[in-house]
Amino acid sequence: MGNRFTAYAESAGPGDLYLSNGGTDVFFDVLTLAGCHVAETPWQQNLVLLFADGHRYSQGFAGFDLGEIPWTVDWPAEKEFLLRVIDTALGRHGWHRLRYDPPAIAGQLARYREMVVAFTPAPVDAPRWGDWRTAPAPALLTRCPEHDLYEGEAGCRLCDPSIQPIEPIEH
Repeated sequence: MGNRFTAYAESAGPGDLYLSNGGTDVFFDVLTLAGCHVAETPWQQNLVLLFADGHRYSQGFAGFDLGEIPWTVDWPAEKEFLLRVIDTALGRHGWHRLRYDPPAIAGQLARYREMVVAFTPAPVDAPRWGDWRTAPAPALLTRCPEHDLYEGEAGCRLCDPSIQPIEPIEH
C-alpha cells in the first residue's frame, strides 16, 4: 500500500506523486525538518504541522491533493512558502539528524516541486483542516529537544520508533 499526492485543479497539469508507505515517511520527515526551520506565520506553522503529523495515524491513506490545503487570499505567498520548504529539503537541511540515508527522496521532492509550481491555489471557504490563519495551540509547536522539530499531536516524528529505523546509520 502507498500514498498518492495530487494536484487536481483546473490550473494544474495532470500528474501525481505515488510513494510507498516508507517513502511517505521519508517525504514527511524531510519536509518537517525543512519546514520547522523556516516557518514563521500561523499558516506556515499549520502547514508544517500537517507534515509533522503526516502518515502517523493512517498509514496507506496519507496522500492528499494540493487543493485540500486551506489556501487563503494570500495564496501566492503561501505557495511561495511551500516551494521554499521543498527547496530547503532539497538542500538536505537537517538530514544529518536522520537515522537513515534517503537516496531516492531528492527525485520525489523535485517531482512534487514541479506539481506545486504548476498548481494555482484557490482560497478555501470552509477548509476541512480548519482556519490556518489562526495560530496553532502552543503545545503543538513545542520542539523536540533532540531533533528541534514540532511535537505536533503525535510527538516528534524522528523519535517515533514506528516510523523510524531502529539502527542508526553512520554519517
